[in-house]
Amino acid sequence: MAESGSATGGSEGTLDSTGKLLILLSGILSAICFTAISSVLPSIARELARGPNDAVLVKQLLGAVALAMATGAPFGGYLADRIGLRRTLFGASVIYVVAGTAGLYLSSLPLLLVSRLLLGLAAAAIQVLGLTMVNTQLAGNARAKWMGLHVSVAIFGTLLIHPLAGQLGEISWRLPFAIYGIGAALLVGMLFGRGAVAPAAARVEAAAAEPAGPGILTWFPWQYLVLSFTIGAMTFLPAVSVPFQLREQVGASPSTIAYVLTGTSVLSMIMALLYGRARRVLSAHAAFVLGFGLAGTGALIAASASSFPGVVLGIGLHSLGVSWFVPNIMTALGSKVSKDQQGRAAGLVKAAHFLAMPICVMLVQPFVKQYGEVIAMKAVAAIGLGMFVVMLARMLTAGKAQAVPAE
Repeated sequence: MAESGSATGGSEGTLDSTGKLLILLSGILSAICFTAISSVLPSIARELARGPNDAVLVKQLLGAVALAMATGAPFGGYLADRIGLRRTLFGASVIYVVAGTAGLYLSSLPLLLVSRLLLGLAAAAIQVLGLTMVNTQLAGNARAKWMGLHVSVAIFGTLLIHPLAGQLGEISWRLPFAIYGIGAALLVGMLFGRGAVAPAAARVEAAAAEPAGPGILTWFPWQYLVLSFTIGAMTFLPAVSVPFQLREQVGASPSTIAYVLTGTSVLSMIMALLYGRARRVLSAHAAFVLGFGLAGTGALIAASASSFPGVVLGIGLHSLGVSWFVPNIMTALGSKVSKDQQGRAAGLVKAAHFLAMPICVMLVQPFVKQYGEVIAMKAVAAIGLGMFVVMLARMLTAGKAQAVPAE
């Protein structure tokens, strides 16, 4: 599923300011699709919900975004490989800004829902383009470093967005929608710094003009879809269930839950920042072994603990474990496909990741009703520890294969 060697390389590539902006901002733009307006959903319901089904539509302003992202990720990757990264990025950025800020002027709930679907499509496409930029422009340690930065900056951005959105929401439910205007920074970056995006675009456009090579069924590493869905399940299930578990298991108040979630986000941000440095000595398999081991053990502790410190300890260990999942799978994927295939590969892998949220929540919900919210963390523990064994076996097998001298 991943290369066994550490993230080393000779010529590691370079990025100019526009390329760095894309990589760092693309993660934030995707993350805030779920956070920027969450605090004003009750206010939106009070202002716009009129019919018997409108309350459900308000909740779907967040829920529908995940499904839209699962479509936007592979579509954005396909366009990047076919018409060029620059053209795709420009179109996606325009759609992101227009659709994201629609709440400033739309008063129709169905139209607002449509705008959220467009936002999800554009956000996923932009994130895939950022990941594609890393894998096409960089190699070795530089690739691992910028993958880690992509994730850590996205987490840091959400930490800032939550209080900002809350303050804006106190004034008007419409104002948090203005936060999506930060997507315009990509448009400004493209206007004043063509260098970072144009080379990658030129390469994929030149590749598209060449005779068609093997089809995607031949070159794409399909096992990465299973792996991406698995890490998505381990990431998103706790994100949904932990607030309810803390209230159910230890009687935590809303403010206490908020402090715990903020603390775990900070841990994840720091861990992601360390990913590039860790890959200098760890193989991709070893990074997965550590991640699945920490996440699975943490989930088991959180599910079994009867005290608040115990639950928090478990959640903290889980957060440390999942922090390397996305940068590690995307870095490993980059070494498995050619440069003209990077966009499509990243899009498919991110689609599997996004689909994990709605599918896993739906699958676990019947068991939650019967056994309580803690069952979600028990499922995560079982998956994580199972994957720990699988990845450890693969790492040891790969090590033995490398130790056998060639005849």
